[in-house]
Amino acid sequence: RYELTAAERDLVERAVMAEAGGEPFAGQVAVAQCILYACEKDGIRPEEALEKYKYTTNRPDPKGTVPEAVAAVFDSGWYVTTEPIMYFYAPARTSSKWHESQDFVIEINGHRFFAEKGANK
Repeated sequence: RYELTAAERDLVERAVMAEAGGEPFAGQVAVAQCILYACEKDGIRPEEALEKYKYTTNRPDPKGTVPEAVAAVFDSGWYVTTEPIMYFYAPARTSSKWHESQDFVIEINGHRFFAEKGANK
């Protein structure tokens, strides 16, 4: 669906590991889906998307099912929702009025995922 260079794949896997490494496979897929949608929507590469949308810069080595989740999304077009999710946060760790002002789509293991306000209308 979206061809990644080896360096981009490593970068996306590390970002998904940082953001959702401890989450179930569906949560990892959802984070990868957010990155993919940002790339497609803005016409930018993953490195730019991770910077623009302020993904953590602490990016550990990918483990567990993270590489499979990234491959499922970027190579095979898998998704957890047909809605154009782009944002997420964990309410147990922080609060975010801004996220909550967007269009709520799905919650997976305590992470809330959102589409841009009005994007899914």
